[in-house]
Amino acid sequence: MKLVILGVGGMGAISLSKILAQIAIGKNLTVKSTEIHGMAKKGGLVEIYMKIGEGVSPYIPQKEADFCIVLEKLYYNYALNLVKSSEGIVLLKDDDKRDILKQFGDVRFANSFILGKFFKKQDIFDKNDAVGVLNTFKMPDKNIKAFYEGVK
Repeated sequence: MKLVILGVGGMGAISLSKILAQIAIGKNLTVKSTEIHGMAKKGGLVEIYMKIGEGVSPYIPQKEADFCIVLEKLYYNYALNLVKSSEGIVLLKDDDKRDILKQFGDVRFANSFILGKFFKKQDIFDKNDAVGVLNTFKMPDKNIKAFYEGVK
């Protein structure tokens, strides 16, 4: 699987990539990834390129990614240049962020939610693979609940 994660500094894009890597390694899949986050502290773009279960390099040419997780809608059009099809884009919408804040009291649970949305689209992992990793977090109950909200 070729995956790109796009976000803004401080949104947890790198943390999300590490979670996905843990899940993949737990299934004995290889993971290759690279991060670009030069201006992240100034609210700039953070890009993570990952290959799960394939390849020797994390490099993904334009229009070759199977999926792109977009944590900030500002980068939706950029994501269109990265994925094979717009069906591969998993977008965290502003409405999602508001719902998460309202339901969980903190927008930090958005990463667990978007992970659930991603799991719904892909076919390498199943829900139980994520739950095991989410159980190692602070407040696992809320993270797991947010994950399942994303899967819906």
